[in-house]
Amino acid sequence: MSITHITSLSQLDGVLSKSSGKLSVIDFHAEWCGPCHMIAPTFEALSKQYKNVNFLKCDVDAAKDVASRYRVTAMPTFVFLKGSTKVDQVRGANPGALQETLRRHASDSPSGAFSGKGQRLGDAPSPAPSTVEAQTDAPAIFNAFTQLDPKVKVLIYLAAGYLFFMYFS
Repeated sequence: MSITHITSLSQLDGVLSKSSGKLSVIDFHAEWCGPCHMIAPTFEALSKQYKNVNFLKCDVDAAKDVASRYRVTAMPTFVFLKGSTKVDQVRGANPGALQETLRRHASDSPSGAFSGKGQRLGDAPSPAPSTVEAQTDAPAIFNAFTQLDPKVKVLIYLAAGYLFFMYFS
C-alpha cells in the first residue's frame, strides 16, 4: 500500500473518517532528522507488507497542527490509531519496536497466515515467554534503554561516569 503524506488536520481527518475501523500508523518526521531518514526504508517496507493498514507520514515542520494534536516532541514518533482513537505510540528509530507494535495492532499478519508455531497434541509445551526472554537478556535490556527518555539516559550516563571516576581516583 502506498504511503499518504499528511499536510493538514483536515486531510488527516478525511483519511481517518474513510477508514474508521482500520489501523493507521503516522510517521512523524522532520527533514533535518537523521534517525528519521534511517528508519524510513523500514516504514516503507512495512507499508508493502501490511496491506490492511493505512501508512501516513507527517513532516512536523510542515504540519505543526497535526504534530500538536498528538503531542509529538521527538522525531521520529510513530502514532498508532484505530479509527481516530490513539492506541499506541513508538518513539525513536527502533525498527524492532515499530514492527512488534504494528504486528500487535494489525488485524492481518504480513503473510496472511497465523503467527506462531502451533503445537500438536502430545507434544511438549513451548517454553514460556519469560524463559525465552531470560535467554536473550542483553537485547531486551538494550531495547528498554533505547526507549528511555533522553533526560533519564543523561542521568544514567552521569551516574556511571561519577562511579567510574570515584573508583579510579
